[in-house]
Amino acid sequence: MNSKTIIKHVERLGLEASTSVNGIPSFFLFVEIDTKDKSVLQSLIKYITNKKISVIFYSSNKGWHIISPSLLHFQEWLRVVKVCQQIYPNSFYHHDVIRISNKKNDSKECVWYNADFGETHKVSQDLLSLYESKFNRKIPCPNTVKTRLSFTKYEDLEIN
Repeated sequence: MNSKTIIKHVERLGLEASTSVNGIPSFFLFVEIDTKDKSVLQSLIKYITNKKISVIFYSSNKGWHIISPSLLHFQEWLRVVKVCQQIYPNSFYHHDVIRISNKKNDSKECVWYNADFGETHKVSQDLLSLYESKFNRKIPCPNTVKTRLSFTKYEDLEIN
């Protein structure tokens, strides 16, 4: 770091992976990739969508964010997270929260892929609405249900 580097603490807003539908707990899949290597992104998207899990993804500050509004039962979520960690090991990321706050290099556009044509998983209408608002676009999906979203604030370092 040079003498003009500025380090400051900033507050970020994140979305928690846990939710519920009619009192039944479910989980959203979040994957944070800290590389711009598209082969890593492609491997993860291929694995996730082959499981009939729909995804939203976009370029983030350092890499990619993959968000699934599909509602997963705990054991299924654990299995998918384990394989995602094998494809892209990240011992600092636990898939429990994804950053919602924008950073200056985050993409202004997202990609939606509805991988669940057989409607195996219900999809969170509320999570879709959040990302529709974030990216100012419609995300069409037929198999939606109302869910509770839980947000959290956390402290992060910003280095300029």
